[in-house]
Amino acid sequence: MFTSKPLAVKIVVAFAIGLCIPLSLAPFNIWPLALVGIAGFFWLQSVIDQPKVAFWLGWVVGIGFFGLGVSWVYGSMRTVDTPVALSFLLTAAFCGALAFLTAIQLWFHVRFLQKLKLSLLLASPLSWLFFEWLREWFLTGMPWLFTGYAVIDLPMAQLAAIIGVYGLSLILAFISALLLLAVLRWQQTGFQSAVRPLAGSLLVLLSLNIAGLWLPADYWTQAQSTVKVAAIQSNIAQQDKWKSSQQLATLQFYGEQIETLPDVDIMLWPEAAMTRRADQIPNFMAQVQSIMSQRDQTLLTGVVTKEGPRYFNAVQGHGMAQGEEYRKQHLVPFGEYVPFDPHLRNLIGFFNISISGMSPALKPQTPLVTSLKGEPIFLAPVICYEAAYPDIVRKLAKESQLLTTVSNDAWFGDSIAPHQHLQITRMRSIENGRDMARATQNGLSALMNAQGKLLKVSEQFTEAQLIGELTLRSGLTPFQRYPSATLPIIATIILVILLLRHYRYTKKYQ
Repeated sequence: MFTSKPLAVKIVVAFAIGLCIPLSLAPFNIWPLALVGIAGFFWLQSVIDQPKVAFWLGWVVGIGFFGLGVSWVYGSMRTVDTPVALSFLLTAAFCGALAFLTAIQLWFHVRFLQKLKLSLLLASPLSWLFFEWLREWFLTGMPWLFTGYAVIDLPMAQLAAIIGVYGLSLILAFISALLLLAVLRWQQTGFQSAVRPLAGSLLVLLSLNIAGLWLPADYWTQAQSTVKVAAIQSNIAQQDKWKSSQQLATLQFYGEQIETLPDVDIMLWPEAAMTRRADQIPNFMAQVQSIMSQRDQTLLTGVVTKEGPRYFNAVQGHGMAQGEEYRKQHLVPFGEYVPFDPHLRNLIGFFNISISGMSPALKPQTPLVTSLKGEPIFLAPVICYEAAYPDIVRKLAKESQLLTTVSNDAWFGDSIAPHQHLQITRMRSIENGRDMARATQNGLSALMNAQGKLLKVSEQFTEAQLIGELTLRSGLTPFQRYPSATLPIIATIILVILLLRHYRYTKKYQ
């Protein structure tokens, strides 16, 4: 019995289970480990009989899960010259705090769900989905490391256009439960009793991949026309980007991009590419506007804008999109703003950590509008961290013909985060059945189609021009018709019903 094993063995097993899911995601991409990790977690739910033990072993699972999966926080802190020891300490504290979510998840199941009739095949997958959704919004949200991203390169990923990344996570959780049931039956009564759940899991996996081949994401949307797009990658070091001495070189670099690309329809520059506001460099921006208007071109660039005392992380349109502006709606906590500012600002200052003072958009944002050859084009602008929120992208994309993403992954250095971030944005293309152009400061920039397939992708830490044809598309995917939280909310309601029925039954026959 696992419960009789030495504590050291329990800790090692729980930690290894936690490592599996980050290893199934980019850049490792060992997707079967997602099934192993989920099944391992469900196994812990079935063999631990004390909620207190479940809580602490769940925390150890979370240490492995978040310790590897968001290890890039350390690199982000070093980017702003936080001392090594403090960077390590704060990263460890951050991962340790997040790990309490898996601790609560395991505790909750052992305390409330373990004795349900359908505990493994129904309650476990539903609670898995609920806790993934919880991470999207709890305490400002950390929507990272969802298991559905693991299958991004399998045909079944195309079903995200119907059920979203949450639906894919639920499917993987159900398949994992079937596989675990097969293993448990094999151990208890032999292989013959394991055949049905094993065959069932394989049949579900095979059927869904066939369905993905039959119903790719672009099945649901209609191609209209193509545009020639250029995503520009500057490779300006984050430590130098905002220095006064760098400003002239930055303008020269982007000016050269305009000169060398006279025949593109849409040009995309990274997040905060222009480190001076347009009103601070009027001559440069007037030249940009004049050249691009004459060529019938559109420029979208990341920039910091100001309104009164507030600063905004924004995308501005120039050329044929002159006057268009989109402001970031969901900021990065502790990166662009300080949550619970009155209580934490002094603490952040004590550690001498640099934090921006951005404001989120003050009103709902809409797609940017430009034109090509007299025809209007609607573009969905997404800024960096917003790509991790399915519903932010969904609302913009359903009224747009093309997705555009600007990001500054230079904060993450040579870590796993840029690869994870690209994987996340690919899923947004699939969910919304739209092509996407993605420009980042130092990689990974990309052009992708509506199936999330990479048409072109840049190397990291180099200047790059990604030039290609993308398709403008109209129409709605099934995913776009309902809020992305629909499936998690349904799962939560079913869990509550199961719990109420179970406790009414047990109370009746006690």
